[in-house]
Amino acid sequence: MMAVKTTVALLAVLAVVLAAANAASPSGAPCDPCYPQIEDATVIEPVPGLRATVEIIANYGTCSVTYRGYRWYVNWGNGVSSFKDTSYLSPEQAQYTYDAPGVYNVTVGYCSHPDVCCDGCTYLSSIIKVTS
Repeated sequence: MMAVKTTVALLAVLAVVLAAANAASPSGAPCDPCYPQIEDATVIEPVPGLRATVEIIANYGTCSVTYRGYRWYVNWGNGVSSFKDTSYLSPEQAQYTYDAPGVYNVTVGYCSHPDVCCDGCTYLSSIIKVTS
């Protein structure tokens, strides 16, 4: 019974911390990001030679066409991630070389990035089979 009470108490504290983190950014500004959208034309695929490539195509989604401050990233499915900050919305491309063949769950994200700890992101994942 004590473990249940402790778990409930910890979850309540976590909920308060997350609510506070989402309410304002570290600069004190309200955190209300827009959300760019990843389009269906985005490509996540293996490339011969232990490699994978992604081509991320995004549109403005809920962001104004005048909005500036985006971040895109790729989680290559093996604990390694790549990211890039850019001031404007644009197609992005990245390649990665794996250490070994295998099946990897690759996730791409395209985010508005108005402030530290205040991102509005959309994601797309694909499971790929990488060969040598």
